Amino acid sequence: MKTLLSTIALTFIVCLANAQSTPADTARFPLGDSEIWVISKTDSARHSITINDTTRSKVSKEALTYWAGLDLGVNFLLNQDRKVNFSDEESWIENDPARSLSWRFNFLEERIRLYKDYVGLTTGAGFTWNSFTFTDNTRLITNSDSTYGVIDSIPEYNKNKLRVTYLNVPLLLQFNTNTDPERNFHLAVGVIGGLRIGSRTKQSYELNGENNRSTVVDDFNLRPVTVDATARIGYRNFVLWANYSLIPMFREDKGPTVYPVSVGVSFIPFD
Repeated sequence: MKTLLSTIALTFIVCLANAQSTPADTARFPLGDSEIWVISKTDSARHSITINDTTRSKVSKEALTYWAGLDLGVNFLLNQDRKVNFSDEESWIENDPARSLSWRFNFLEERIRLYKDYVGLTTGAGFTWNSFTFTDNTRLITNSDSTYGVIDSIPEYNKNKLRVTYLNVPLLLQFNTNTDPERNFHLAVGVIGGLRIGSRTKQSYELNGENNRSTVVDDFNLRPVTVDATARIGYRNFVLWANYSLIPMFREDKGPTVYPVSVGVSFIPFD
């Protein structure tokens, strides 16, 4: 329908220009996101038409930005020495990365050009759902002073995880090697700030022949904000990413000193 209307409008403008234009006249007519220029030439009384597409830079800018989309990855925790092995006292916090998923829905993006389309700053917004499935049969206990875990012998948990939800805002320095999205290698590095908007533990277990579920909603002395260093590298719309928390997961002296790390892939919609 839009194409038909554009064709009709273009035909009308050409006819009008042929009938009324004066020598050396140039008429400009807006048509959606484009401009039509009708130029009259005195020697031949013919008219040339130039269509100036004003959407080209906008499309290029959107096609060369790689934040908005769906991120899928896994989480694991590092101790205060940035290692995966914990002491016996803190072994309860160890998680199983294969069952600790990170879902990220990035719904808003904006890129500020610094040097054409090759270098720019990217920001936006997104939601993150991080889960940490405990390796041991851990029951999380929390109060106003501290958060810690105890190992239960009964019941045996089928599902036992801590889930935390964040609202995220990134600030990334992005590099593109090509202005053609079909040939572009790209790299983005920077930080992601997060605001915790929810946290809970979920457990499921079988006891006396019955299936039971338990959900506890609490802040668990988790920090209300997070700051992650991040790197995102890809080709076209395929992206690999990694996030590393720059601050501990729990408030100071109210829980173990652990640093979440996430790695994964992104599913970026094609334009």
